[in-house]
Amino acid sequence: MRILPLFCMTIALAAGDALADERSGFFLGLAGGAADLDEELEDLDLASLGIDVEVSDTAPAWSAFAGYQFNRYLGVRGGYVDFETFDDIIEVESIGDVPDIDIDLEGWMVGVDGHLPMGRWISLTGRAGYIAWESQAKLGLVQLEDSETGSDPFYGGGLELSLGKSFGIEATHTRFAIDGNDVDMSALGVRVRF
Repeated sequence: MRILPLFCMTIALAAGDALADERSGFFLGLAGGAADLDEELEDLDLASLGIDVEVSDTAPAWSAFAGYQFNRYLGVRGGYVDFETFDDIIEVESIGDVPDIDIDLEGWMVGVDGHLPMGRWISLTGRAGYIAWESQAKLGLVQLEDSETGSDPFYGGGLELSLGKSFGIEATHTRFAIDGNDVDMSALGVRVRF
């Protein structure tokens, strides 16, 4: 009967060694790219005008993140993402063309990373999680503003290239479902593992 607990402990230790590898550990990273916004701001309260606004624009975007890689297949990360300013001449139904509507969007995100190794140094990646966001819309000509906050899911994927044990490059595409509207971010990032 003493053999069964010893056998179970040996299996558990072997499984732990199989899960851990040289890619496990903490990491920090930065990514930059562009984000596409296709958003309808319903009943935007611009000084109680109660108008509907449609915005479609591309803006620079960047993020800073940190996380922990458990093994070659699974990790977690959290970070900050800034979509800079979406600025476009738009069509407002009740007014017509309105220049200089600016939408600033930023948020804090947390999620899970999945990796599918395609070789020793290349992996397909997938990620999903939540973003706590804040947006501010400003109508430049008359300086009317409206701000919103919320939390919504995101998901995406990409390709990661490991350059040694501590340095990696990733190319990703992530879709953020911000208040029922899609914000797509394509980015190239670097990360350092400790």
